[in-house]
Amino acid sequence: MGTYTVYRLTFKTQLHLGRTSGPAQEGSLGLEKTEIYIPADTLFSAICQTWTTFYNSESLTAFLSGYAEDKTVLPFMLTSAFPFAKDVYLFPKPLVLSMPSKKSKRVQFVSHSIFQDITSGNPPEFDESDLINGEKVWMTPKERERMGTSGDDFTIWTTNTRPRVTLGSRSSGSEIWHVQTVQFNTNCGLWFAVQFDSDETKQKIETLLRVLGDTGIGGERNVGYGMFDFTETTLEIPTVKAGNQFVTLSPICPKSPTQLAQLLTGDIAYALNPLTGWVSSTGTASRRKQVNMFAEGSVLHTSEARIGRLVDLRPDNWSHPVYRYGYAWQVGIRGASE
Repeated sequence: MGTYTVYRLTFKTQLHLGRTSGPAQEGSLGLEKTEIYIPADTLFSAICQTWTTFYNSESLTAFLSGYAEDKTVLPFMLTSAFPFAKDVYLFPKPLVLSMPSKKSKRVQFVSHSIFQDITSGNPPEFDESDLINGEKVWMTPKERERMGTSGDDFTIWTTNTRPRVTLGSRSSGSEIWHVQTVQFNTNCGLWFAVQFDSDETKQKIETLLRVLGDTGIGGERNVGYGMFDFTETTLEIPTVKAGNQFVTLSPICPKSPTQLAQLLTGDIAYALNPLTGWVSSTGTASRRKQVNMFAEGSVLHTSEARIGRLVDLRPDNWSHPVYRYGYAWQVGIRGASE
């Protein structure tokens, strides 16, 4: 086990997080669905964009140079931001976990204690009555009792679809479209773990989080979405041993074909998320290059201390790099191969 710095984000407004799977509805703006959590690459990019405006692009370039492959210590590593409810932290369900119930397939997150049991090779017996929040969260009865909930009526988050109106691009008439948002309950929000190379880096990142909390994260920030406060705490998270299987708490972009082949060794289970989107500069916008990343909860084989890289997705003829974070946060997991 390792003890890590954790930031808890509590949102002052509703939140829209894009990057959902599946195509957008025809004629829509692709905002009809929202994620519940913030992938590490999205969070890292938001911090970097805030860095450019709060500090300057030159200092950001110097900071990102610390991610060169020959560096022994990276400046800043982070997990994706997952939900929490009071003192119960949720983790992505390890995809290697096999459960007979059809409802178990709906589970997206498991509690800290269940995650620890799964990674230690002793998964608890699954009971459908332990599911909450639309059967997306698996939590033990003791944890639900500790939160003071009565069970089925408790929600960590809710989603709402709201109509919006904009002027049509083909005519001057108005068009109705919809955006889905997520709203967290009282004493609930998102958490992520971090590692810093120095106190100086920690102070800079915390300054940028304060700025980001005031300006918002995610989509529709122009209407006030995504604003948050944050607090710092610590959390014990299992570590990993070289040569074993691991579950990742952040998306992964392998640094080489050799590393990819190593990841796909043994008893594994994974999902791929296509990373798409746009990049804009003054007066122009272009679709950035696409890459598939291993999703959080994927169980893969590790033979290196550091897996992944920053990947440059700049469009052709773009003037500067467009980096996305793709380093694994490895948590050792025992399974059939051990």
